[in-house]
Amino acid sequence: MIRLRTNQLMRTFCCLALFFVFAHVLTLVARYHFGFGKLGGLIPLFDLDHERNLPTCFSTFLAVFCSALLALIAKCREQASQPWLLWAMLALAFFFIGLDDIAELHEHLSTPLRRILHTGGLFYYAWIIPYGAAALILAVSYYRFVFEMPPRIRNLMITSAMVFMSGALGLEMLGAWYFEMAKIENTLSYGIITMIEESLEMLGLIIFLYSLLIYIETVQKNIYINLGTHAALTAIHSPQESEAELISIEAAIR
Repeated sequence: MIRLRTNQLMRTFCCLALFFVFAHVLTLVARYHFGFGKLGGLIPLFDLDHERNLPTCFSTFLAVFCSALLALIAKCREQASQPWLLWAMLALAFFFIGLDDIAELHEHLSTPLRRILHTGGLFYYAWIIPYGAAALILAVSYYRFVFEMPPRIRNLMITSAMVFMSGALGLEMLGAWYFEMAKIENTLSYGIITMIEESLEMLGLIIFLYSLLIYIETVQKNIYINLGTHAALTAIHSPQESEAELISIEAAIR
């Protein structure tokens, strides 16, 4: 059994993200230097431009993990008669991000929207328009919510949003422009654009996840997250904590 603390968890996620980026670099080398196609399925398995592979599952996990923490915070705040609705709505937003990543929902919007709106260039991937509008509405709606956070948490949340959106929208728009110009996705340049885009998205999710864990540790103190043995969990909880009806999460990692 292994008990992981917040910093250990973040280091683990960062190492996994770096691993997937490095694996993507290797797929680019294998494809464009050595001329391999799928290399026994290894290239599609680690290519950041492919969906429903290991990097996609990791990104989806990060988004769903954020959603679960947000939902937990919302539940605790509701029980304490504190404002909770914005937390719950944010939990739904992150769950949708995870679902969209694994199910490629946005990809199915591009062609019909491009035909309707006659978009091109930076907006060749037409799904950017409704998703960008939704992101703008979310930013305006949560402006006060974020700026009422303690400074460290506020800065982490703002940084995470900027990093994630620079990849999810900024680099995606650059990729759209490049694709329309080159009329092909399978190029080294496009692979590099995709690598930067997906790296920023993963990093943004990790930073936001870290901000939530810091919030739980410093503000929402009636939540205890313990990844480890039940014995370790019992040792942490004192009678005073039990009387406060603390909420605990336990996960065993074998």
